[in-house]
Amino acid sequence: MTGPVLLVSDAVALPEGVREGLAVLVDGALIAAVDRAERLSSRAASVERLEGLTLGPGLIDLQVNGGGGVLLNDEPNREGVEAIAAAHLRCGTTSLLPTLITAERSTMEAALGAVRDALEAAVPGVVGLHLEGPFLDAERRGAHDAALVRPPTAEDLALLQAPFPGRLLMTLAASAATEQVTVPLRLAGVLLSLGHTEATAEEARRAFDRGVGLVTHLYNAMSPLAHRAPGTVGAALADPRVTTCVIADGHHVHPLALRAAWEAKGPERFACVSDAIGIAGTELRETTLAGQRVVLDGGRCVNEEGNLAGSGIVLADSLPVLVRHVGLSLAEALVACATTPAAALGLGDRGQIAAHLRADLVALDAGHRVQRTWIGGVSVA
Repeated sequence: MTGPVLLVSDAVALPEGVREGLAVLVDGALIAAVDRAERLSSRAASVERLEGLTLGPGLIDLQVNGGGGVLLNDEPNREGVEAIAAAHLRCGTTSLLPTLITAERSTMEAALGAVRDALEAAVPGVVGLHLEGPFLDAERRGAHDAALVRPPTAEDLALLQAPFPGRLLMTLAASAATEQVTVPLRLAGVLLSLGHTEATAEEARRAFDRGVGLVTHLYNAMSPLAHRAPGTVGAALADPRVTTCVIADGHHVHPLALRAAWEAKGPERFACVSDAIGIAGTELRETTLAGQRVVLDGGRCVNEEGNLAGSGIVLADSLPVLVRHVGLSLAEALVACATTPAAALGLGDRGQIAAHLRADLVALDAGHRVQRTWIGGVSVA
């Protein structure tokens, strides 16, 4: 016999702060109530005590190239998507966008089909797809294959406008964010993010005016902020409409630059992503990305040219960085890793702990490491 379960932890992380003395009542896939344990105990069929742990919302990652030894570019099929999602789910990421970096159209078609199949099969954790490229500026391609970077064509737009059952996020350069591209894609429900771009601040602002609402891995692979040439970074930090996504792995962005972005954007527009590649969630020390060998060196994923090539973290690894080095509270760090990403994707049923939302939860120890995960009220082994 099953029924509502009362999760009693040392504290519960709400967007406004970490609160001691609260418990979370889970009924099926949803959170039924958040209140003091003694007020909820009569409604519970069972009680689970989580001593020494803090309950937080399940994490939401908008940029997951791979995990569990799998890279989406190499395995753009349902099995690959399932393996990536499972690897990150075990580490506290309860919603994610598998991410395909710059590829041929046939691979884009395969990835769209794979994620469509995963969504129709309700694969746990998968909420859509992120296409990072190929409509990028070659000067800022990073680890993307230069031979595959190209402007969008009519065939590309037709592919991206086709009905899709989940969230579809597209990273493109400002040079590709013309009205001929942004208007039809936005009408089709595609979310647009500026990234891998050499845009001036004025060009970036025009892209934002056309409805590009996010920035992919702020600071990395884009024109930087200078006092006479604010670049994409300056335009993004100054625009209150734009959600900036950052990689808080301790390597991609200096903590002071992360703090500056937090101060500029505030909790509603500052989101963390992992940019994870295949080694995430494993003990692997090397893999391939865009046809290049990538090794894990001192926590940095480095390609053959010595450049950063994605990361080896899962999103939960950002929490200690944000708290210890950036100076955020745990509640603020969880907003950056769950609440704001949920809002960016329009997922109003998750991203924080509140009654009637999905019971996607993590239990964190004193070092802000994930010890338990629940998705839809089900504990993940």
